[in-house]
Amino acid sequence: MPALRSLFILTAGLALAASAGAAPLDNPGFEAGDFSGWTTFGLGWRIGTGEDAATGASGAVCDVLPGQTGEPWRGLFQNVPVASGSTYTAGVDLRTVNLREAAAWLELQWLDENDTVLNQLQSDWFTIDQPFTAVTLPAVTAPPDAVAASIRGIVFIEYPADEPEFIIFDNFRFERQ
Repeated sequence: MPALRSLFILTAGLALAASAGAAPLDNPGFEAGDFSGWTTFGLGWRIGTGEDAATGASGAVCDVLPGQTGEPWRGLFQNVPVASGSTYTAGVDLRTVNLREAAAWLELQWLDENDTVLNQLQSDWFTIDQPFTAVTLPAVTAPPDAVAASIRGIVFIEYPADEPEFIIFDNFRFERQ
């Protein structure tokens, strides 16, 4: 009987820790060496290494190259389940190199069961060169009817670049408070 009681206590403790901890982001630092768990849109996405990683071996890079025209929006995102009314913190390490025309930011969208956007939050936009900087959307509450959060790295370029520009995202975070 003591073993059964210990197993119950251990199971209850693990369930409580899981419900209060991080939402399960898949491949948050791109250490798989690819975009597994992520969806990208727009031009220029690749996995970089070396200086393209805030920590670990890899980071997600958006190359904004001269002559690229078309859709001005680029991004990568991952949707994770949430509990409406619960409070979360989202974050990413963001670096910009040779930024002239592009802007980049962390974005969080709350989605309902039909993937309709209920609300959207954005960090400050990076519009000049920055070393890896921790960007955070702290203590945000999932609205009523939210069943998922879309954690996003967004790049916007209104005009074609005259010189190469590089935006690097690494170590995405999404945690329940």
